Amino acid sequence: MSDTDGFEELVSSIEAEMDQALIERRGAAALMFVRIAGALYAEAIGAGVPHDLAKEMATDYWVKEMHPGSVTSEDGSDVE
Repeated sequence: MSDTDGFEELVSSIEAEMDQALIERRGAAALMFVRIAGALYAEAIGAGVPHDLAKEMATDYWVKEMHPGSVTSEDGSDVE
């Protein structure tokens, strides 16, 4: 094995570890967003907000967190 092969293997290993760490961070963030969206929905329902509006509020939060650059249009489709 040449020095170049060893270096490439090391870089590849570091990239794989970084990719795994990114996946784990994104997963943890998604779980947090789910919990917050669920809490938002539950609190809205508990405060007497109608189901459809509470669902829309939770959905708006979810979309804004998961896709910060997009906006949901009136028909429910995402607009960039």
